[in-house]
Amino acid sequence: MAHGKQTSDGSVERKPYAFLRELEIGKEAEVKLMICRSWDTHTAYGTYLSTDFIASDEQGDVIQLTAKSNVAHHFIPRLKEGSVYLLTHFDVVRNKDEYRIMKENKHIIQLTGSTFLRKQPASEEALFVRHPFCCIEMEDMEVTSGKYVIDVVGRVMNVGEPQTQKSGAVILEFDLANERGRRMKTTLWGTLGPSFVEMLPAANALYCIILTSVSVKKTFNGNLSLSSTSATLIINDNQIPTLTKFIEKMSGVELPPGVDNTSAVWQLPPSKEGTLSDQLAMVRKGKKHISDDVFKCRVEIRNIRLKNSWYYNTCSVCKARKGLSRKYNQHWCESCNDVVPEPLTRFRVQCDVTDGSASTVIVLFDETAEEMTKTTAARLLLELDALSLFLKITFSL
Repeated sequence: MAHGKQTSDGSVERKPYAFLRELEIGKEAEVKLMICRSWDTHTAYGTYLSTDFIASDEQGDVIQLTAKSNVAHHFIPRLKEGSVYLLTHFDVVRNKDEYRIMKENKHIIQLTGSTFLRKQPASEEALFVRHPFCCIEMEDMEVTSGKYVIDVVGRVMNVGEPQTQKSGAVILEFDLANERGRRMKTTLWGTLGPSFVEMLPAANALYCIILTSVSVKKTFNGNLSLSSTSATLIINDNQIPTLTKFIEKMSGVELPPGVDNTSAVWQLPPSKEGTLSDQLAMVRKGKKHISDDVFKCRVEIRNIRLKNSWYYNTCSVCKARKGLSRKYNQHWCESCNDVVPEPLTRFRVQCDVTDGSASTVIVLFDETAEEMTKTTAARLLLELDALSLFLKITFSL
């Protein structure tokens, strides 16, 4: 949009500025934005590339601004976080194919040497979204594969020491937990790790942060993990609504006695919701009968095992879950020590599951398996018998 046009009486009639959703590639416009956060972007080898910003408009829409290294010095001292500006003479370009800061945005704003900005009165700041985050729940995360990055909020747990790898890269690892006990291994690269250690309070029972622009990767055992990027920021300002709400949800979870700092290794106390890791630990200790009221765990199904998992024959008398063996060319129950003339067919589905803390196989019997697969063991047997007959006829011909 043009800045304005001269009227018949010589005055300048200003046109209203555009909202972010109205921006188009190749069209000039004027926008009013609040600068929400900023960071410097570097290559893996430390070369400075650009300074980038996240900005919001009065409608609550958010966009990324980027100033390349050759022009960034014009904007770094002038664009302040939390302030509102009118911007003109910028380029609207297509969003990046890799490491999109705003995943759903089609465009980003590229600041140039001709870009003009004018700071607006502080009274206008209340009209804008100061802290826009696109936080994703840990249960809903998927591998980003370098295509985009995400924001995540969580409680800091099990902080290690900064480690220097053979390549010379410095990493820091810790767990990030949500209010449901889901944990994800988190890795900070470069100077971000040591600076994070300095941020940790000496004694704190509840330390929560927002990690912006992190990628989601798979570890060697198939679990998902978080990894920092050059755009990652660590935000621990308790005045930010997103973080305040999360801390309220976590306020009921306390550290066990004797643990007085966030670097100590600790487990979430027993509650109505637990993790696979907690449950497996109790099973290993011999507590095989765990109350359903104690452990309720939300897991992700990674794989459903086929072949012999779908059904098996069991004794119609004792209904032993171990199934039947073949003896004297008949079904034989070891528990009853007798032949089973009419075995009971039980439905069973085996699923590989994980919740981020551990992976295991769960077995679903009868009604649960039928609900998941929308079929029954009897129907499946008929289908398999029909398939077997079809193959016999086909190959005999």
